[in-house]
Amino acid sequence: MSSTAKRPYHAPRRAAAAERTRHAVVAGAKAEFESRGWAGATIRDVAARAGVSPKTVEALFGTKAALLSATVDFSIRGDVRPVPVARRAAFAEMEAVEHAAAFLDLHAAQVRRISERTARIAWVVEQAAASDPDVAELWARMTRNRHTGTRWATKTLRAKVDADRSLRARDITDTFWIALDWGTYRTLSEHRGMSAGAFQAWLRRYYQSMLLR
Repeated sequence: MSSTAKRPYHAPRRAAAAERTRHAVVAGAKAEFESRGWAGATIRDVAARAGVSPKTVEALFGTKAALLSATVDFSIRGDVRPVPVARRAAFAEMEAVEHAAAFLDLHAAQVRRISERTARIAWVVEQAAASDPDVAELWARMTRNRHTGTRWATKTLRAKVDADRSLRARDITDTFWIALDWGTYRTLSEHRGMSAGAFQAWLRRYYQSMLLR
């Protein structure tokens, strides 16, 4: 009796198609949540915008809250790859630069990119958190992640060779907290009329005045 070893089945085309479908759904969800809010957005409307059936959306994400969570991750990362932001090239570059000013310039650019993609969807989550326990947990996770982000930025800045040693860690963290708060971007873009580029320039000046000698 002979046996044949099974070879692993690779289906790159199928994987690519699945990724395109997932991208279409979360991009459609982002548009629906941002335009209609948590209560107004429906699985059916998301599916129609993505060009798939409602059953496909439910098979991929299960619940509306899980879809919103995936939409937040997509907005923060900029794609549907399951790679956390902290493990991406932009963060490695920020850690690698030697001087504080260079780090802060890169950080301002990164905050601009993420804020531009996430400020509106974050507002949806914050508003819906009061009425839905699953969304409340999502908002709590997003807040914890901001805490993590500010601590990382503080530690990374203080490790630069020319960091201002007179600054307290708490004051540095508070400065980054303002930068990472989605409300800061919404206020300056919606009420002060700043473009994303102008926001980045403002953020660089803010960092320079608060964190550099």
